[in-house]
Amino acid sequence: MRYAVLLSPQALARVHAVLADHGTIDVLLDVRALLTELVSPRDECLVLDPALISPAIAATLASSLAELPRAVVAYSSVTTAALESAVILAQRTSARFVFRGTPNERSALEQALLLTPDSNLGNDLLLLLKANLDLLPSGLCDRLTAMFRNGEGPYTPDSLAAATSVARRTLDRNLADAGFVSTRRVIEAVRVTSAYRAITTSRTALGHIAMVLGYKSKRTLDAQLKLLLDTSSSKLRADPLSCAEAAKRLTAQLTIRDARKIIKPAAIPQVASNGTRSLKLVANDTSKRNAHRDASGDK
Repeated sequence: MRYAVLLSPQALARVHAVLADHGTIDVLLDVRALLTELVSPRDECLVLDPALISPAIAATLASSLAELPRAVVAYSSVTTAALESAVILAQRTSARFVFRGTPNERSALEQALLLTPDSNLGNDLLLLLKANLDLLPSGLCDRLTAMFRNGEGPYTPDSLAAATSVARRTLDRNLADAGFVSTRRVIEAVRVTSAYRAITTSRTALGHIAMVLGYKSKRTLDAQLKLLLDTSSSKLRADPLSCAEAAKRLTAQLTIRDARKIIKPAAIPQVASNGTRSLKLVANDTSKRNAHRDASGDK
């Protein structure tokens, strides 16, 4: 992969250390070089410090990304100089933020740089899942949409429940009502989505990709790929699936049925003894079966 980088010398050195031989870095010397890159893009990922661009440039960047989506990593210290531009990028782009000086800085930077999302896969997947996502509460729908588009999010069901401010049981029920197999399956699909570009287009060792994803080994990654895409990481790198095909396979494993056919329990009108209509919930009537079983002697 190619990375266009606009950073201070110290931050640039850290990016070099993390990427090593996993990608090619094109250093942007100033904002003019950044604007040139936006007009004729050569790189698949932009890495920049919001403190080095003005709010107007941040707005221009956001408009350019809306027309030509690319992965963006905002790598900056927590300073007032970066605040206004960072807010614009956070609100109007899918930039992944990594803050310098935090305890998990290196691991967060490595994940952001190596696991850049494939926008085509994210868009195709969201299109196929639209009917299911529309059945979710708005806050949960927005959260999952961002997770599938950006390829990042909580790694456990409990963490996702906390991030969406709902109880775990409520989260599980909401997803089941919308036709999703399980909360765990949704999370694993997001992880596979985040790794798709790295597996199919980069030179990064597959075992290293598995480690950055948080898996214990390549075997664990392959188990998830087999479940969700019916392939392994080695086969996927040698013969990549199209984004449309990968999205189709992911959707098939994420959902249990067509969301349009999800029908909640309904009340069936019944005629009461006084001639008026009453409502009776449909339920399994086991009493007649039990009586039949007793009469026939079945146990």
